[in-house]
Amino acid sequence: MSDCPLEPVHTEAGAVFTEMLGHSVPLRFGDPETEANRARSGAGLVDLAHVGTASLEGPDARRFSNGMFTNNIRNLSVGSGNRSAMCDDRGRVQGLLDVHCTDTERFDIVLEGVTAEWFEERYGLYIVFDDVELNVSDADPRVISLQGPSSESVLRDAGFPVPAEGNLLATDGPIRVAAKDRSGLGGYDIVVPLAQLLDRWNALIAAGAAVIGFEALEILRIRAGRPRWPVDGSKSTLVHELGINEEVCNFNKGCYLGQEVINRIDVKGLIQKRVTRVVLPPAKGSIGDTVHLDGKTVGTISSLTRGTEDSVALVFLRKAAWDAEHVAVETAEGSVDARVHRD
Repeated sequence: MSDCPLEPVHTEAGAVFTEMLGHSVPLRFGDPETEANRARSGAGLVDLAHVGTASLEGPDARRFSNGMFTNNIRNLSVGSGNRSAMCDDRGRVQGLLDVHCTDTERFDIVLEGVTAEWFEERYGLYIVFDDVELNVSDADPRVISLQGPSSESVLRDAGFPVPAEGNLLATDGPIRVAAKDRSGLGGYDIVVPLAQLLDRWNALIAAGAAVIGFEALEILRIRAGRPRWPVDGSKSTLVHELGINEEVCNFNKGCYLGQEVINRIDVKGLIQKRVTRVVLPPAKGSIGDTVHLDGKTVGTISSLTRGTEDSVALVFLRKAAWDAEHVAVETAEGSVDARVHRD
């Protein structure tokens, strides 16, 4: 397991660590719900030590990326970007990524749910006659994230660039700030060279950011109904099943890997299950609990956050239950009634 570069700082702050994608990540610093509330009322600063980065550069990088990923890379201008999915030829999600156009022939990437090594192995195979240089890293630069309603003001006070209105991206030399909502509260991802990481981390704290662990971020994103791949899915999952098709797909861009299947699903609405929020009684439910309707299994809990007023789960819910108001969840303590959340 790789060390977290800020581990001494996190340890001094009382962090409990977990392992994600082979990296040590601060899970919590105290009570996760308290940490989540700090983000809700201000700006929560989270170390995404497990998130790798990559870049595609060269005369053919734009065309190559547009043919590999589900969103429109061809029309990105410098300073813009989008979220995209990496799919196989059957349209099944293999990973997610944010693509940042930092030069006319360069696209910097923040990976989601996959390692830098996986990205290099997979897409290196496709670069045969293309004039594209693929570079990957899970060590330098590093990705941290600021989430919450005060994120923009904290960024400014800490001396970071902020994306202009209508732009996704702002840069200051090697530092990259991209609008990225990981919490339902709005926020930014910050890509920082390893050599500047500690100073920049401390600058954000001095500007008013509250350090939070990954568990607090999970509370926020689950309550916001935001799936996290592959936790809420698998390598046979489709973008429409995750409910992210409008965010990660462009249906007018031309050919790309998996396009035929994805377009057919979009036109015909063929999916039979999708990620759905389900609200349970306080402190009830566990990941893996099955969900039932009229005695039939219609889903399984993949993400869950327990609360004193209610618990919220993300469930791959089958079509038969989409219009239901209530379902039954089989917990360790027995069956409990749960409400299907209407988005």
